[in-house]
Amino acid sequence: MCGIAGYIDKTGKYRPEKKLVKKMTDAMIHRGPDAEGQWIDEYIALGHRRLSIIDLEAKSNQPLVSHDGKYVITFNGEIYNYIELKSELVSKGAVFRTDSDTEVVIEAYRAYGEECFNQFNGMWSLALYDMEEQKVILSRDRFGIKPAYTVDNEDVFVFASEIKAILAAFPEENIPNEACIYRYLSQSVNEDTDEQCFYKNIKIFPAAHYMIYDLQTHTREYKSYWEVNEQLFYEKWIQEKNPVKTFRKLFESAVELRLRADVEVGACLSGGLDSSAIVGCASKKFGKKMHTFSSVYTDKECNEESYIRKVNERWDTIPHYIKPDDYEENFTKYIEDLTYHHDQPTGGASLYSQYMVMKEVQGKVKVILDGQGADELFAGYIPYYSYYIDDLLSRNTFRAKCKAIKMLVIIKKEWPDVIGAVSTDTIVRLVGLKNSFLFQNEKKIKDLKIKRSVQMFTDDFMDKVHDNYQKKEIQCSSNLNTRLCNDVLNKSIPALLHNEDGNSMAFSIESRVPFLDYRIVEFAIALDGKYKISNQWTKWIIRKACRDYLPKEVAKRKNKMGFPAPFARWLREGRSRDELKRIIYEFGERNIVPKETIDQLYRAHVDGEADYSDILFRIYNIELWYKMCNKLEKGII
Repeated sequence: MCGIAGYIDKTGKYRPEKKLVKKMTDAMIHRGPDAEGQWIDEYIALGHRRLSIIDLEAKSNQPLVSHDGKYVITFNGEIYNYIELKSELVSKGAVFRTDSDTEVVIEAYRAYGEECFNQFNGMWSLALYDMEEQKVILSRDRFGIKPAYTVDNEDVFVFASEIKAILAAFPEENIPNEACIYRYLSQSVNEDTDEQCFYKNIKIFPAAHYMIYDLQTHTREYKSYWEVNEQLFYEKWIQEKNPVKTFRKLFESAVELRLRADVEVGACLSGGLDSSAIVGCASKKFGKKMHTFSSVYTDKECNEESYIRKVNERWDTIPHYIKPDDYEENFTKYIEDLTYHHDQPTGGASLYSQYMVMKEVQGKVKVILDGQGADELFAGYIPYYSYYIDDLLSRNTFRAKCKAIKMLVIIKKEWPDVIGAVSTDTIVRLVGLKNSFLFQNEKKIKDLKIKRSVQMFTDDFMDKVHDNYQKKEIQCSSNLNTRLCNDVLNKSIPALLHNEDGNSMAFSIESRVPFLDYRIVEFAIALDGKYKISNQWTKWIIRKACRDYLPKEVAKRKNKMGFPAPFARWLREGRSRDELKRIIYEFGERNIVPKETIDQLYRAHVDGEADYSDILFRIYNIELWYKMCNKLEKGII
């Protein structure tokens, strides 16, 4: 895991030089404290910061030049199947001077050209310079696990793993993007929904793509190397197979590959199904004595300690319990640091919990496994019931309708306070009742009415918002799979992966996500909904396939927390309450959200009339982001 940076000079204004690209890599020292390097020629400057994980020798430092001097690469990420690929390439006559996966990327490109990206099982963002052909190849992994940002103007083409690296060398790009600010405050959208980010001229390099930059003509061509093909995935992973056995085999392989490292590997453990399955598989199947890292709060709604301890006791791990509540008086300091490392406002206060966990990880292990992706692949959230019920109703059979009604009864019994879990339209079609039990929580309805009554944005700000965002939508054969697939590729997972990368790399930690092994993703996209939701059980196939890896208390869990933080309580009575209020109200001076709206939301929350902690956190965090932008502009950080 590392940081990459570089730029291509188009006009002579930014002649490639070590000094400028070093500014970029110096801004990302946290991504790679073990080594740094720059490589310069007439047209291009490449930079690298290294976090040594595989082949710790200095000969594997980057930018790495091929044995014949034809290629040079700066690479961030891991190719987990590099051992198998290397064996195949050696049989074809490839020459290797290192034991790194980086050199495998170079030789795979030599052997297969741009088709090499389909051969990789891993996470990456990279820039490979083909000196003979005079072209630069940029590529990013299938799901955007590793970040990449670009600036493309008439003078220069710039790329880097982090926005701050671009701003360090090109500070004129520190221009807020009103469209993303609008999305963030109104919809809590903060990353990778399209190519835009919080800086107007900086773009997000698309996942599952590579770009060919011709240095002779300064033209660029983007190509996709992976896309959703439900029928192909079905034939590849499910047809004439036992789905439960297939998933177990894929899951075990994904964990095994991600245990490959020349340093210690640990795991984040929330006490939920996904992280517990990873710890159990690594411990039982592969005999790893795992360091586990968990966030623990005293608040009942945030406390998963009993489940966490069950997993640690079952597998005799080396547990580490982090209590973020103990540091609450320094909450703003940590959110400022977090915002700096994320280069943007974050989605919610739960990121603070994960950030504090990664802080504890530093110095104990270099690689961490995490359960990201399982909920979106296998329907881990209660609202997914709605889509599965729609699928049952679309069959238009008595049996399917009975099954749908049974699920509604289960929702009523298990989650009586859930609102919006099943759409009004679905309930009307099913039982003909507009006053469904799911919509009888009076407090929630009152909250929604309050939200609609306030003016969220000032007229002056809305005049500046020019958002041409086109909603991406991938269609699958069922409503449930359509929703899940879009959440994985276009909605929630891209933002969660940005958070995962920002929090882990802030402390020089490599985070690996076994559930986002591309084989598991393809399998899940084609998997019938009955293996995802069964009666009261979400993520049914994980519970079934991984039952040997889970304590029964965890396997039978129906509630879900993740890495929550009691921000709602902190706003009302926490030790940092006054500071939170001050920063929230300071945002009113920016003429984006009306001062009276901020005041109404804050007072209603503090007085206990409604829970506005989500929007208040966003207001609080975006004010911290604006302050960070000002500091960057003045060169303070």
